[in-house]
This record gives sequence, structure tokens and C-alpha cells, in this order.
Amino acid sequence: MSLPRNILLVGCLLMPVTTLSAAAPDKMVLGVELGARFLVPTCRAGEISFSSRLCFNGDLINHKAWGADEYYVSLPSAGTPPYVRGELRVSVVDGIVESIQIGTWGIQAQGGALAALTKQYGEPTRTRQQMQNALRSRFPTQFAEWDLKDFSVKLDGSTGSIDWGRIEVTTHRYRKLVKDYEQR
Repeated sequence: MSLPRNILLVGCLLMPVTTLSAAAPDKMVLGVELGARFLVPTCRAGEISFSSRLCFNGDLINHKAWGADEYYVSLPSAGTPPYVRGELRVSVVDGIVESIQIGTWGIQAQGGALAALTKQYGEPTRTRQQMQNALRSRFPTQFAEWDLKDFSVKLDGSTGSIDWGRIEVTTHRYRKLVKDYEQR
């Protein structure tokens, strides 16, 4: 009688495990992984503006008051999504990537950015649109946020100018670190 129980136990252990939760969203953002060690190399001379690889400008490292180092990471000229404008701003605490900011082409690129983020992270948790009258825009700025398990994603279709927007991918730990510093 013990033989069937053992067979049943082995059979249960070999069955695939399924859960109701989805797989963790990808934390890789244009070649930089959120929550991983910052391993991007320094750019060589002439490579900062036109790079064939990820690299950071060693002359432009900002040391933030809350303990983060902010690196300006150049993206490879080939394969960068059309909504991306400029380099990445990567905030690192104790060697770990905690926040990645991506500049966008503002109003003209917000639809493409929103579609790409929705494809990667699913439907946003919150969205809204707002006319930017002071900017004389005829099109509304789109705002979207994704609340994920270990991090959040935020899209601002424009920031101060219809030609500039921003995507921010940030760990909850980093948001708390900045908030705690600002409330001092």
C-alpha cells in the first residue's frame, strides 16, 4: 500500500507548477537592467555622441545628495527605438541600477512610446491626458503609469516643452530613498 502513495507523491512532484500570477516583467531597459549591478563601460574618445555600444560619459557623473550616482549612458546609434531622444540617465546606489530615465521626442513620439511600454509591461495602471495650453500644443499630452511588483514605470508625453518627454523606470526602494531625502 505504500508503493501507490510513493508513486502518487513522485507524480505530483513531476507535474508542472502553474500559478495565477504572470511572469515578472522584463527589467531590461535599452540594454541596462534595473536592479542589477551597473556594468556599463566608460566611453572612449569620440564615442559619446556616436556610439556603437552602450557606454557612459566618465566626465558627467552627478553625485546626488541622497547617495545615488547618476551616469549619462550613450546608446548605440543602431537599434534605438525612434521615440528615444538623447542618452539614458542611470541612477546607481551602491553599484546597483535603481532608476533609468529615457528622454523622448515629446508629443510627436508619445504614441510610439506608450505602445512600446504597453507591449512590454501590459496595460497601464493609470492614464490621463492634458492639454498643454501654455505650450501652444493642439494635441493633448499623454501620461501613463505602471505599478509593478518591484518597480514602476512612468511616461510623461511632454515635460516643459512639446519637443521633450520622459520615461522613468524606477525601483520602489529608490523612490522611497528620494522621498525620504526630500522630506528632511
